[in-house]
Amino acid sequence: MNRLKDLFAKKVDERQEMDLLRVEHNSFYLMYFLLLIEMVIQGIILDGGDKIFGEWIVFMIVSAFALVGWMRKGVWNYQHRKVPGIKSHLLGSLAAGVVGGILGFCGGLKRSPGNIPAIMMLVACTAAGTFAATFVISLIGGVIARKREKKLEMEAIKDDEEDDE
Repeated sequence: MNRLKDLFAKKVDERQEMDLLRVEHNSFYLMYFLLLIEMVIQGIILDGGDKIFGEWIVFMIVSAFALVGWMRKGVWNYQHRKVPGIKSHLLGSLAAGVVGGILGFCGGLKRSPGNIPAIMMLVACTAAGTFAATFVISLIGGVIARKREKKLEMEAIKDDEEDDE
């Protein structure tokens, strides 16, 4: 049992741990966006949409895990001290909708190049669906993160008051 404990014992100082976390952070985002790019290329450009189901599952699991972790900790990202508001949710969702529309256009152009009305309908549906889904998920996540942030702040204030006594 002692060997197992020694195997998992922390052997780095705080600076080294921060360096490791920074590398892990960058590696996570590199993997995340490369997987997304791979799914887009394979699904739309190479027309292998039915063959990316495994990648899509992994992408969604990682996305959900990160989102739940951020909400649980009451943080959103490195650029904001607080959870962003409605304007940020709308702008982010609008950007996602535009990207979704572009991807819908590429997919429609690949599947039926001469049918412009069908392609425009696909673009509109894809963009609107992506915008709506992203906005709802972002808004719900923001509300949960904001509540969690307030709860963590209250716990910290309570702990500080207990320490002062």
